[in-house]
Amino acid sequence: MRVVMVASESAPYLKTGGLGDVIHSLSKALTKLGHTVYVIMPKYAKLKRNVERKVKEGIKIYIDHQWREFDLYEDILDHVRYFFIDYKPYYGREYAYAPPKGDYYDNALRFGFLSMASLQVIRELELKPEVIHIHDWHTGILPLYKSLYYPDLERVPVVFTIHNAMHQGIFDAHFLPALNLPWEVFHPYGGIEFYGKINFMKAGILFCDVLTTVSPSYAEELKAYCYGLEGVIREKKYFFGILNGIDYDVWNPEKDELIFARYSIKSFKKGKLKNKTHLKEIFGLKTENYRPLIGIVARLTAQKGFDLIFSSAEEIVKEGFDMLVLGSGEEKYQEMLVELSKKFPNSIKARIEYSEELAHKIYAGADMFLMPSLFEPCGISQMIAMRYGTVPVVRWVGGLKDTVKDFLKDPENGTGFAFENFEPGDMISALLRARVFYDMEFCNSEKVWSEIVKRCMRQDFSWERSAREYESAYTTARVLRFYDS
Repeated sequence: MRVVMVASESAPYLKTGGLGDVIHSLSKALTKLGHTVYVIMPKYAKLKRNVERKVKEGIKIYIDHQWREFDLYEDILDHVRYFFIDYKPYYGREYAYAPPKGDYYDNALRFGFLSMASLQVIRELELKPEVIHIHDWHTGILPLYKSLYYPDLERVPVVFTIHNAMHQGIFDAHFLPALNLPWEVFHPYGGIEFYGKINFMKAGILFCDVLTTVSPSYAEELKAYCYGLEGVIREKKYFFGILNGIDYDVWNPEKDELIFARYSIKSFKKGKLKNKTHLKEIFGLKTENYRPLIGIVARLTAQKGFDLIFSSAEEIVKEGFDMLVLGSGEEKYQEMLVELSKKFPNSIKARIEYSEELAHKIYAGADMFLMPSLFEPCGISQMIAMRYGTVPVVRWVGGLKDTVKDFLKDPENGTGFAFENFEPGDMISALLRARVFYDMEFCNSEKVWSEIVKRCMRQDFSWERSAREYESAYTTARVLRFYDS
């Protein structure tokens, strides 16, 4: 099957969160199953990998009241062919989506451009996809453009994946003419109007053939509440929750060249201790190694539960935990994290950045991985943490519910510790429950903690399973489009 992915980012070229990992890993997994995969994304100013081969120049599309030209670049990685849309007025900026103080004012045009330009690339390069797979609101308007302006692609189905429904791409209605969209599509029932504004995600849901999201539990949550789009989602007959996976070629403590000491399920005790010592040296944390070390790698947003973390920080320190945080994001959370590090310099350390190397080191060196998410569509960090034998402590919501089994509820299969209410006391209780078993091993030689660690490391969250489910979604979309055409 020939699959064209259209997305706003993909690792290793640009990654701001889980979306980037998913695009790269899913594309790679699909090629291993024998499919041909193309990925189309913007050529941002700060790609992490050099992209120098120009495929075509001067490709034209009509948007923002005029014909605009862009160049197309290409790279091949892991047998996936990547195309990069080079239009510097939109993508030659310091940030991919938004500077720290807020979104770019013209994001509607920047990502409307991505959607239409991607369709033009498909046409002009004659890629002849059997399915187009689009991701999140940034590409949500693509199937509408396809139905309006690309009759030659009419028989090509579109699968739309929602990675995070909180961000929907909502813009003022005055962008409609600039987006080259007729006012006839701007109405609430069956149209893209959303409380007087344009909603890119609504467009994707309405005009795609098959809708998916990134975990079964999150799919059920979106049917109940989706920030105003739950009614539209409930009307979608073909809606599947497909759990994300992780790339074990990248996340593997036995082969990981970014960590201090490689280890396996047989040697994790010595290996994790060496990595813990090294990690604490990097962050300047000088406490004893018997103290449990909490690791956090996340975007600094409300979604990731940082309000809960900040309100509980003093209690976390009093209970004898150390905590290392790696991430960047909203300015207020960055400032709060800096203040927290100053207030508890002997127990809490933070790096306001995203570093792939440091992320690997935290997964390998921490004892526990904290994810107190307000909501979590899928979550990849808890899967990675388990692969490295770092026990997750999570709020039982969305994909965290699908991937982490609470040890106290299921001692035979438990892989972590969970809490349900978004309350500081509940999170502290979950950490203390984990602490009991951690201390039992290091103080009384009980082996329960080691058994939990081993169980974590044995979990299989490989992409092959997920890729096969996407195969089924693609087949469903193709059948639906065949009978609809």
